[in-house]
Amino acid sequence: MSKPVIIIAPQGIGKSLCAADLLKSLGCVRVVEEWDGKAPLLPGDLALTSLDGAGLGLAYQVFSLAAAMELMSAA
Repeated sequence: MSKPVIIIAPQGIGKSLCAADLLKSLGCVRVVEEWDGKAPLLPGDLALTSLDGAGLGLAYQVFSLAAAMELMSAA
């Protein structure tokens, strides 16, 4: 199972609308809506947040929504 994936984008930009497609294309198994940056994430999680990504560390794969959409369209 892969590292948890975190998608960072401003609130209201459409992270949740894209979640099912992102889940499938990024190989994740569970969506964590409105992740607070504190709750533990499991391998295979796709966390959606509007938090600043600074300081998240190497335990996660972190993408902007735009970068994640580019990965999805390239697949």
